[in-house]
Amino acid sequence: MQTNRKSVLAATQLGDSLRHRRKQLGLTLMQLAEKLDVDVGQLSRFERAEFKIVSHNLQKVANFLQIQISGRSEEPDAIVEQFTELLGRSARHRAAVIALVRALQELR
Repeated sequence: MQTNRKSVLAATQLGDSLRHRRKQLGLTLMQLAEKLDVDVGQLSRFERAEFKIVSHNLQKVANFLQIQISGRSEEPDAIVEQFTELLGRSARHRAAVIALVRALQELR
């Protein structure tokens, strides 16, 4: 399985989808945890979008709930969102993004 990183927005959307589908199926977190042999606390963290990568357990939950986990989108809006997220993380991230943009501008 390819490990892919999720932006905050993508993780939030996935977590919301997991919660919605679980509730549609009439399952509690405890029932889902027992069915999948996944820690209930981990399921709760998935639904609260407290993850950055798609782990084996997250993929197992998504498969059971029949939710597609897509890879990183190459759409311009997704790239802008990723840059925006990086800009807000720390001064070091911001400096790296600025340096990358300047290097790309020099390539023109």
